[in-house]
This record gives sequence, C-alpha cells and structure tokens, in this order.
Amino acid sequence: MSRFRSSKRKEVPELNTASLPDLVFSLLFFFMIVTSMRTVPVMTQFDLPAAETLQKLEEKSLLLYVMVGKNTDKIQLNSEFIGLDEMPDRLQAIKKDLPASDREQLTAVLKIDKDTPMRVVSEIKRNLQEARVLTLHYSAEPISRKT
Repeated sequence: MSRFRSSKRKEVPELNTASLPDLVFSLLFFFMIVTSMRTVPVMTQFDLPAAETLQKLEEKSLLLYVMVGKNTDKIQLNSEFIGLDEMPDRLQAIKKDLPASDREQLTAVLKIDKDTPMRVVSEIKRNLQEARVLTLHYSAEPISRKT
C-alpha cells in the first residue's frame, strides 16, 4: 500500500489574477451600455391608450414629461406635481434653465390616462404651444393581437 502513496506533497500552483481587472471593467462597461436609466420617476397611475403603430424615441436628452393619471386635479410635470393653472409658469421656468440653443428643441412626452377628459388634454396642449414646446409625443401601449 505504501508504494502508491507519494512521500512528497504536490504543490498547488498559484492562481493568476492579472486579467481580473480587465474582466471586471468589461462587465461594468457592458452593463452601462445595456442599462437604461429612468430620469423621471413615475408617481402617477395611468392606463395608457392602445395603438397599432408605435415608435420608440431615440434622442432622450431634451424631453419634458407630462403625465396625467386617473386623478386629473394634479399633473406630473417631470418629477413634480402641479395644478393645470401652474403649468404655464413652470414651463417658462424650465425653458429659462435651458441654454438658449436648446429651448426650441424641447420635446414634450405626454403620458395621459385613456379616460382623461379631452378638455384637460386640450388645455395641456395649449399651455405647451404657448410656451413654444411644439414637438409632442404621445405614449401608448401596443395592441396585443390575438390570432
């Protein structure tokens, strides 16, 4: 039995960790690229209307989010709640904070509950038009097709 046992112990080779920082950096870079960060917290509950054709926004740098939920007393403008009557002043303040070259490129994204009265939507659109925010995008849910 002793002839099968070696008297010398084998040494375990050291683990080479020279490429570990490269691996960690690659993973970090990958997750930074594929992760989308939400800039405006959604604090409103709404059911979006359905649409057949949807288009995803590519440029997201100069977006102004207007969200109207089931309770139409307050609307969410970016990350704060305001009344409809406060909207013109807040829009002017937001545009004033932007560089002059970006003010005309501001785009409004409307996320409005499908049961919101049309008078509220019309008032929001009028306020945006008076503030010279002329590009509007409406958010919608895709229609699920059952075949």
